[in-house]
Amino acid sequence: MAGLSDTTFLYLLGGTILALAGKSDAADSTALLRAAGISMGGPVTVRPLMSVGSQNLRLDDIRLLAADIKARHAEGVRAFVVAQGTDTMEETSFLLSLLAPAGATIIMTGSMRTADAPGAEGPGNLRDALIAARDLAGKRPGVLVAIAGELHDARLVRKMDSGRIAAFGSPGWGPVGSIITGRVRLAMTPLPAPGPYVWPVDQAAARVGLLTVAMDADPLSVLPYADDAWAGLVVEAMGSGHVPQTLAAPLAAIAATKPVLLVSRCPQGDTDGHGTYQGEGTAAWLIANGLIDAGSLDGRKARLLLTVLLAAGLDVRTQMTGWAGMGLV
Repeated sequence: MAGLSDTTFLYLLGGTILALAGKSDAADSTALLRAAGISMGGPVTVRPLMSVGSQNLRLDDIRLLAADIKARHAEGVRAFVVAQGTDTMEETSFLLSLLAPAGATIIMTGSMRTADAPGAEGPGNLRDALIAARDLAGKRPGVLVAIAGELHDARLVRKMDSGRIAAFGSPGWGPVGSIITGRVRLAMTPLPAPGPYVWPVDQAAARVGLLTVAMDADPLSVLPYADDAWAGLVVEAMGSGHVPQTLAAPLAAIAATKPVLLVSRCPQGDTDGHGTYQGEGTAAWLIANGLIDAGSLDGRKARLLLTVLLAAGLDVRTQMTGWAGMGLV
């Protein structure tokens, strides 16, 4: 009989991979597993945790998922697959990478076509994810997204298209590997894993805002985040981290009272923490006036990271300096 170390845990959260076009009912998960060549009596343990569109997933859902993975990992399981909707997969994969045990191999997957659509790619993606989880278990821990034959690192991946089958990419980097005809190939050295972070079960999620700065943005858009109800803020600034001068002083005032992370709204690139540009509202000015440089992280992932750091009771500035030292921001 195979031990737990030979078992892959498959968590089903819902999403298009289990959806039927124009219907609120989910498809039969057994049919999906059968189409993917998964035997219910084989080395795959299936856990249907929920059935929701990923736009409705909550931080607590992923925290509970991470806790279950931690428990199974402690029992000896090394390979995990999570099937969910694609809308928030770039976020859930990153959050899971912060909370899951360091030695676990976790592959996220989903689909862009519903289960009843002609040419539905869900079974193939699920099959690839299971192959990758088994192949990489014990060799490549961390969280990857398996979509359209590609493997993307949770730190880098973004949903790039709202409808195409190959909807995911890693801007500026590309996929870290591939699954072709059942063979897994890794092309990049894994990024260092800074976690896992401990989010106490009795600690509610900190309320962290995300502000995307636009041309001629109204200073009133900043003011709500000064309220004590917000524990932190992420600013998606223009270009390499700049904001209109009218927003500079209000953001600095908020940064004097709570952590404010600075990132770029661009899909690729970094913030200009070295001061190529000077003057009120530039990245150098904002960082000198209390904002914390989050480098190449995108705003959605920076929000999740700040939420976890606050929930864990850690000093945000110290932690972000550590991330910079590992080349993660």
